[in-house]
Amino acid sequence: MTQIKSDLICEIIRKSQTRFLNKKGWTAEKAEACEQSVLEWVKNNACGYRDHYKQQLESYSSGELSEILKSLNESDKDLNDILNKAPAFVEK
Repeated sequence: MTQIKSDLICEIIRKSQTRFLNKKGWTAEKAEACEQSVLEWVKNNACGYRDHYKQQLESYSSGELSEILKSLNESDKDLNDILNKAPAFVEK
């Protein structure tokens, strides 16, 4: 895998994970109130989330990954919403 493709995948996952947590109501504005919940989610799910979507995204071309990143940047969607053919991430 090229460095560009690897970087795209990392940025896509980072953006998607942020959106995923925002949907739970865990935004920066509420960070203090939600800190324990976010820490617990990260402890139990963050690695699995990254691994799950990294595996799904590796088959895409750099151009397709760029389109996915564009879609994430222009919407409130996360990868569960965008990757229709891939299984959604299931939390622990």
